[in-house]
Parts: sequence; structure tokens; C-alpha cells
Amino acid sequence: MNNSEFVLTYAVRLPVIGKYTGQLLLVLILLTLPLLIVALFLGEYSTAIRYTEVIAALGLLSYWLSKISVPEQIQLNEALMITALTFVISPLLMSYPLQTVDMTFSDALFEAVSAITTTGLTTVTNLQNHSATFLFARSWMQWYGGLGIVVLSVSLYLGQYMIARQLTEPLNSEIMVTTARKYAQRMLAIYVLMTMVGLLILWLMIGDGFTALLYVFSAVSTGGFSPDDMSLAMFESQPIRLTISLLALCGAIPLPLYYLAWQKGLRDFYKDVEFIGLVLFTLITCLLLILLMHFNSGLSFHDSFYQGLLLGISAQTTSGFSSLPISELDNSEKLVTIFSMIVGGGVASTAGGFKVLRLLILFRVIQLLILRTTMSSHAMLPSRLGGKVLDADVIQRAMIIIFLFVLVVLSSWFVFVLFGYSPIDSLFEVVSATGTVGLTSGITQASLPLLLKMLLCFDMLAGRLEIIALLVVLYPRTWIGKRMEIS
Repeated sequence: MNNSEFVLTYAVRLPVIGKYTGQLLLVLILLTLPLLIVALFLGEYSTAIRYTEVIAALGLLSYWLSKISVPEQIQLNEALMITALTFVISPLLMSYPLQTVDMTFSDALFEAVSAITTTGLTTVTNLQNHSATFLFARSWMQWYGGLGIVVLSVSLYLGQYMIARQLTEPLNSEIMVTTARKYAQRMLAIYVLMTMVGLLILWLMIGDGFTALLYVFSAVSTGGFSPDDMSLAMFESQPIRLTISLLALCGAIPLPLYYLAWQKGLRDFYKDVEFIGLVLFTLITCLLLILLMHFNSGLSFHDSFYQGLLLGISAQTTSGFSSLPISELDNSEKLVTIFSMIVGGGVASTAGGFKVLRLLILFRVIQLLILRTTMSSHAMLPSRLGGKVLDADVIQRAMIIIFLFVLVVLSSWFVFVLFGYSPIDSLFEVVSATGTVGLTSGITQASLPLLLKMLLCFDMLAGRLEIIALLVVLYPRTWIGKRMEIS
């Protein structure tokens, strides 16, 4: 990089980071209040005291940071920094109240990271015997981790359309509104409406409002936490299992598409290339699992159909619900699930993975490379996907994120293999963590070595932040270099 390029780069300004982090702490206070209210309502006063302490600490810190005077506009690296801090600070604070159920700090932190990142991996057993406050806290954190805290963060610290677009990267950019605040409000409204409709449906089907609430929080956030060790298998009713899975599928669809459908009708919704890709990949995954379970595992066609359908939706949406132990799958079934988990759902959805859109871009780039071998060297072949022109920046970003996802997975997988775990089970586990899925091959448990627990926490955070935000935090020039003046 030459000197002229260095002049164009700016390190983050600590006052700006402090100011807007303080505003995010106010959001976190609002999101912690329901946990305090539930604990008080259920008479779990020791837990309520801890939530009160957390709220008080957040309030004092937020008040102090709010005194800082900074400009309204911030740099992209500062926005990414604040986003990363949000997903680091939240689990650190929320792990304190979770320790009231006799959890070690490492297990409580693991649980909180898994919740905030909407992963669903857990070291806790006998969930059905835990307090209602604990179960509510896990699912509630998944709900606001799925979209709520991100949307509120965007509305607070982003005032420019282009920065919001770089953070969410939707293909259908024309449906985005001109300000991040309005965009945040609309996405939050869609998210809340989806939650309310899902709650009504599940409540009628299950008959237990609290259980329905927990599953709705985990489903629309594609989080996957369950109030029972058996996950979806706690329900004998296949329609209930399928309804929860379909709610997760709704969460994995790019949320701006719902606004598009409301504005322009369902026709444009169903023509979206990423929606088509998500449905197609989900159907392919389900079909492969159904066939493999029937012919390899010897399940009846009826059982293999339902088990393959539920697992396929769970993997592709990264919701992590299960209706059978993953350890019972053979290696071919695990490999199909692994590929589905790492791809994940749609951009600007609550799902994890490197996203369907980026895989479609990769496929398109490969197709163009092949086509250009048959053309004249002077011929022009525009890069298009779904009728939209793909500029070089979009293609580059998609390729980088896919590469970084694979790199994180392979690096973590190598460490697990060094510890003596099965290669296929290790790969399954780190893909599940990095894709923020939550399905487990049986490796994740309380007895897992501390280093591996922390490695999975890093994978979950990296996957939720799509790695780029963490790299921004670790990049030296983020901290050292010329800074834009604060006026």
C-alpha cells in the first residue's frame, strides 16, 4: 500500500466508540428489563437481584459515556467495531445472572454467547427441570440476538444509507429506505409481527402459552433453544414439529422481502433469486436426507420422510431444532447436513451461515469463468444474477466471506482433531457453531475442555458477525493511524 492510500484511511476514534456504545447499553437495559420482571413475577429473587445489578451497572456506564460529545456521522470501521462490541459485551453481562442455576462461569458464558448469537449449542442438561426464568432468559436472548438488538443498534448509530447497505448487503437494494432508522423500524415491525402470529398459532396447537412463547422466540430467531433436552421430539404431534420448523424457515427468508411483498405483492416476492435459492437448497437437503435415512439407516419411508424433512429445514435455516439424536446419523447424512449448515439462510435474515446469496454469486462467477473460455478475448459478458448487475465489490465481498468462513471452520476443526475427537464429528460441531446452527454431534457438553468451549464461543461470534467485524477489531490500523477530527 502506498502513502496516498494510507492518507485515505482513518483509525477509529475512541470517543465515538464510547458515545455510541453508551447508547447501545441503553438498548441493552431495555432488553434486560423483561428478564427482571419475569424473575420478580416468578419469585426468583436471587436472580432478580443479579439482573438489577446488571441494569444498574449498565445505567451508570451509559450515563458516563453519554456525556461524550461526538458528531452524528461515524466511519464504517467504527460501526463494525460497535457491532462487535455489542455481541461481546451482551453475553459477558448476561452470563452473571445465568450462574444462579449452579453453572460455572465458562458454562454460563458459553450459554450466553450461544443465545446472543442465536446458535443454540448448550452444555446444560435436564433442561425441563430448570427454572422458568432461566428458560425464558435463554429464548429471549435468542430473540433479540436474532434481529432486535442489531436493528436497534443500526437505528441508533447509523444515519447513512450506504453504511447500512454494507452491513446488511441485500441484493434488492431498491426496497431499502433512505435512512437506516426507517429501515430498522420496518424490519423490527416485521420481526415482531412474525413473532406474534407464530405465538398465536403455536399457542392454539400446543395449549401451553409459555412453551409456545419459548419456541416462537427460538424459531423466528433461528436460534433453536428448547425447554426440553429432546428438542422437537418432546412433541408427539408431527404438525407441531413441522409448524415450528416452518416458523424457522420464515425467519431464514430475507426480512426485506416481506416488506417488498407488502408493497408490491407476492409476485415479486416469489421471483427473488435468493428466496428461490433458499427454497431449492432446502428441498434438495431434505430430499437427500430422506433418501439416505431410508436406504442407509433403514428407517421406514414414513419415518425417514419426517425426520429428513425436519432435519433438512433445521440445517438450512440454521435453527438447530432436532427430532432425533445427531449421533445416530451416518457419515453421509452428517456431510449433507454440514454443507447445508455452512450455507445457511438469506442475507438480512436471522439465519446464520455464509448465506445462500453468496453461494449463488459463487456459482455465477464459476459459470462466467467457464463461459469466457468459449468467447473472444474482446467480448463483454456482464455479471448478472437474478436480473441484477453484480459489481466487483459485491463479488469480492461474497468470495472473501465464503473464504473466511471456510478458513475459520478448518482452523477450529484442526484443533478439535488434535484433542482426539472424531474428524467427522469435529467438523460437524465447528460448522454448527460457525454457522450459528446449534445441532450437535455430542461433543458439546459440560465436560468439554475449557479451550474448546472458548474456541466454539469464538466460532459462534465470528459466524454471527460474519467474521469481517472481528477482523476489523483485530486489524492494527483500526486502532493505530490518522484519525478524522471530531468537530
